Amino acid sequence: MGGVLLPLFPERCMEAYRTLAGFQDIADYLDPCHQQGIFLDIEAGRMELEAFFDECLRHCRPGTTLETIYRCQEQFFGTPQADDVALVKELSQQYDVFMLSNNNAFSMQMHVPNFENAGLPLDKSFKKLFFSHELKLLKPQPEIYHRAIKGSGHKAEECLFIDDSQRNVDGATAVGMHAVLYHPGKETLRELVTKTLDELNR
Repeated sequence: MGGVLLPLFPERCMEAYRTLAGFQDIADYLDPCHQQGIFLDIEAGRMELEAFFDECLRHCRPGTTLETIYRCQEQFFGTPQADDVALVKELSQQYDVFMLSNNNAFSMQMHVPNFENAGLPLDKSFKKLFFSHELKLLKPQPEIYHRAIKGSGHKAEECLFIDDSQRNVDGATAVGMHAVLYHPGKETLRELVTKTLDELNR
């Protein structure tokens, strides 16, 4: 999801946490691909959302509200781009399209309406969704790929995995999937997918 279909703005988000919430050491926790501390714990399904909020507020200046925390977290995410939305819909006509994402219950409250408003509702646009906080596993752990492969009903060698993290791509390759690294800004997602499918279908 993030970094592939959803533009990410970690620096903007961290600046919001520092200025709006007083969370001065937020850079120790947030990363475009691999979180740390309490942000990692909710992503891995090891921490309930209420406990996360309590701990997050301890890092913030006195008087910070949950509304402010939401405003800060929202700054992490952009909006799915129209061509990427169109691409997923086109691919769905020929292939089974799944989503495998390191994610958490907090951010999902923002992602669901975000994707819905972009014309790509998560529950209808993908054959199945695999989220780390629900599986209690994280990319690049081998088991999360195995679970997704099994849930897809396909063999590993029949699957193409796309991610913006080299660690996650390597993890997918290690279990037998085809996998490619996406560089946002270097090429479009459509260009990468078209080129890769052409190569695989030769």
